[in-house]
Amino acid sequence: MASPAPKRLLPSPTALKRLLPLVRPYRWALALAVVCLVLSTAASLAFPRLTGWLLDTAFLQGGRAQLDTRAAQLMAVVLLQAGLNYAQAYLLTATGERAVNQLRTTLFDRLLEFPVGFFAERRTGELVSRLTSDITQLQGTLSHQIAEASRQILTLAGGVTMLVIVQPRLTLTALGAVPVAVGAIFFFGRRLRKISTGVQDRVAEATAVAEEAIGQIRTVQSFVQEEHERGRYGARIQQAVATALVRARVRGMFFGVITFATFSAIVVVLWQGGRLVLDGALTPGTLFTFMIYTIMIAGSVASLVSFVSGYQESVGAVQRVFELLEMPSAITEPPGAVALSAPVRGEVALEGVSFQYRTGPDQPWALRDVSLTVAPGEVVALVGPSGAGKPTLVSLLPRFWDVSEGRITLDGRDIRTLRLAELRRSIGLVPQE
Repeated sequence: MASPAPKRLLPSPTALKRLLPLVRPYRWALALAVVCLVLSTAASLAFPRLTGWLLDTAFLQGGRAQLDTRAAQLMAVVLLQAGLNYAQAYLLTATGERAVNQLRTTLFDRLLEFPVGFFAERRTGELVSRLTSDITQLQGTLSHQIAEASRQILTLAGGVTMLVIVQPRLTLTALGAVPVAVGAIFFFGRRLRKISTGVQDRVAEATAVAEEAIGQIRTVQSFVQEEHERGRYGARIQQAVATALVRARVRGMFFGVITFATFSAIVVVLWQGGRLVLDGALTPGTLFTFMIYTIMIAGSVASLVSFVSGYQESVGAVQRVFELLEMPSAITEPPGAVALSAPVRGEVALEGVSFQYRTGPDQPWALRDVSLTVAPGEVVALVGPSGAGKPTLVSLLPRFWDVSEGRITLDGRDIRTLRLAELRRSIGLVPQE
């Protein structure tokens, strides 16, 4: 009997740790990508400093040769950063694609192992959504989102360091937006995670309804139920849209707070820096360098804010995918499964077999205390009204379900002790359709 679906827990950020075994085979490519990422970030942090020196050379010091040298240094940094970005992007994207495709294959393999009862309790569209939309979400996370977040963290840390080196007096002003941003991330992040999970669930439900209607289109049209199916699908889509609009409002507030805090800090830095330039305490090139670092920090904070939303969606996707991967199957082989004796004689015996699709004292019995023996070569027809349990009884032989009471034997051996693949390989089945 298929086990009931486990109660869904709120996704935890630690869920992404489950992806580590997938990327471990590519650890050397990842290590090289990390080196490229660090060097590329260092090059980007050197660019504003070199630009400030170039401006001071042009406006204050003169010297065409020195100006040419500064420009050549800037071009060298740009070329180096471009090459490093290419290498890092290729390595991470290739690794992410391979890891996610492996996860998709593993999930499909796992779905094929679940018993028929599992699929009777789950909509096909929901399972297809796990294979497609959820894993596609993870694909983006592994391929570029985590790398981009790492880059922005490094840029943020390096930018703050450079601010202190360039102009300590303005650093506190420039960093005034950081506590607000961090607070917003914690405040809105948890809400976005819950809402994003709800959006994905509603879309999966709509996909399941569509798959069900399209898969049974002959029945739908025979009973003129097109309008009914439109209503079912439209209702699910409206639920998804309503949840998505709530997410949009929360995300809008999130970005609004970050934007106000960030650009307010930039305005104040420009004002204070301008006063220092007028007082002769700061050169124009140094002010320009400081502003570039401030903008880089603001951009890093904004990028990390964007990453939080996508990250929360990815956490929810990981949670749902691994719910399926880690769900125990109700039909399993015992540790010491017995091989079928060759050749199979085909003596089948049912001994006091009873079966319920769902366990419980108030659940009906599909079969109750059935006993019969079928000799090798004997032809037996099961005759009875619709709902008497004829297909159910036949489905118990290849262990699509397991008996609730009693046992079924093949050549004198309980079929639950046999190797499952060998048991099913020895049975020929023509579906009633």
